[in-house]
Amino acid sequence: MLGARYKGKKTIVLEEIPKPVPKEREVLVKVKYAGICGSDLEAYKTGLYPAHVVLGHEIMGYVEEMGPAVKKWKKGDRVTIFPTLHCGGKCWYCQQGLTNLCVYEDAIGIGANGGFAEYVLVSDHHLVALPDSIPDKHGTVFDQIATSLLALREASFIPGSSVGILGMGTIGQFSLQVLKLAGARTIVVVEKNPFRLEIAKKFEPDLAMEKLIFPKIKRANKKGVAGLDYIFECSGVPVLVNAAIDVVRKGGTIVQIGLWDKPLEINLLKYVMNQIRIQGVYGYVREDFEFAVELVAKKLIDPDPIVTKIVPLQDIVEEGFEAAIDPETKDIKILVEP
Repeated sequence: MLGARYKGKKTIVLEEIPKPVPKEREVLVKVKYAGICGSDLEAYKTGLYPAHVVLGHEIMGYVEEMGPAVKKWKKGDRVTIFPTLHCGGKCWYCQQGLTNLCVYEDAIGIGANGGFAEYVLVSDHHLVALPDSIPDKHGTVFDQIATSLLALREASFIPGSSVGILGMGTIGQFSLQVLKLAGARTIVVVEKNPFRLEIAKKFEPDLAMEKLIFPKIKRANKKGVAGLDYIFECSGVPVLVNAAIDVVRKGGTIVQIGLWDKPLEINLLKYVMNQIRIQGVYGYVREDFEFAVELVAKKLIDPDPIVTKIVPLQDIVEEGFEAAIDPETKDIKILVEP
């Protein structure tokens, strides 16, 4: 079968690789679509992941073959894939239900071959049924919605609060929708890419800005204090990470979702003097992923404006990864179709 194998920084190569054969509780899924995630792009730019793996952890497809111990699934079932690999209870974190922080945590498409290939092999417990109300091309977006859901929980988000979202890539766009559902009173979005900003406007934030205008953002809190209650930093861009400190209110919370692979200089004095909380967010747990599927199935979250392009596997580098990292891109979520 044909697969796109990651070889390290800025190197993805199409290769013929052996078609997997499922054993025991394994299932072979014929991939229909696999999404290019922001973390995939970071790995492509920096060499972050182990070399020689097939990337792609946002996967929708159809059950093709099953191992002899698989009873729940049948050939042709429409599925999405919960990609997290964890120890299942050996470590303290998994025992507490914090499987996203598992000491042995890995993922399909990171430490094991993923969806940028004609087929992907997974254990049967990684499959999640895709309801008929969700079209195939929306079957890869639950990773990003689930991350937004975990972010709300970890930030102890309070309905009626004011929020700023910095960076309107896929995570930013879904965070906007999730925050509206969660009862945010005021939402401000900042994105310098005009195409992505226009997409964000479809979901009706209270204020959409191409540039950081600190006074305007700080006045958006309707409680009569300067600064927003929460800042969701979804870009990982150093200037925005630091700008978050200047637009969150005293005693507010910065939720750091965006990735950056190098150390950053931040003004720690501002954090201390203004009693700002910074909350890192990493991944999600199974319940978040399944709830994300439910939200899309019930039409409470709309992925359609966010899924902007589908490319064949043969064009994954130029039309997929390179197009996505272009600062002037007119895409948000790019899907690969093997």
